[in-house]
Amino acid sequence: MSRARRHPGTVRSDVQAFRQISQRFQAEVGGILGRIDFTHGPVPFWSLVRVMFPVAESLGDLIHRRDDATALNLRSVLETDFEAVRPGYRGKAALLALLYRHSLTHHDELRVLEGSGKRLEWKVSGAEDSNHLRTVHTRRRDVVVEFQPRSFYVDIVGVCARAQKIRWGGHVSARYNAWMRLDLDATRVNSTVKIARMELAAI
Repeated sequence: MSRARRHPGTVRSDVQAFRQISQRFQAEVGGILGRIDFTHGPVPFWSLVRVMFPVAESLGDLIHRRDDATALNLRSVLETDFEAVRPGYRGKAALLALLYRHSLTHHDELRVLEGSGKRLEWKVSGAEDSNHLRTVHTRRRDVVVEFQPRSFYVDIVGVCARAQKIRWGGHVSARYNAWMRLDLDATRVNSTVKIARMELAAI
């Protein structure tokens, strides 16, 4: 196989990278949202957030560009870029990153955070979009952050639109295109890479 061969998803500009993310996101996730009747249950709210947060993480990795710091990039993109399209993310960005990265990537139950004499939970639902990121104090030590998937969807599209208007100097497209191909022969060797090389050679 030629190493010069381009991946079909490769982009030629920073603007195209954000546009491509947005278009695919709207076609796939928007297509799902458009088929859900939020007035009747049950609605797979957790599943909706599971498919949206990885896109937010990718935007964080493209915009903030810290290698091997996905959680930090997610926090940064929420508190700056998402805040710019909908006020309310700043002051909750680290909390949301910690809640998401355990609850919806590694577990099937939503995580609870405790600290500073308080207990924080998040409620993922289809309530009014105006409730998105609202905090509710349920008892003296308990706080609930409401999270609306439809609002988050709109915000991801908004972050992509805003990012297309910024000059990135080619950094975004280079990083985006680098995600398209993993050279196993040039990748740092660990046990998984070693076995993957053997599996590929054997196919």
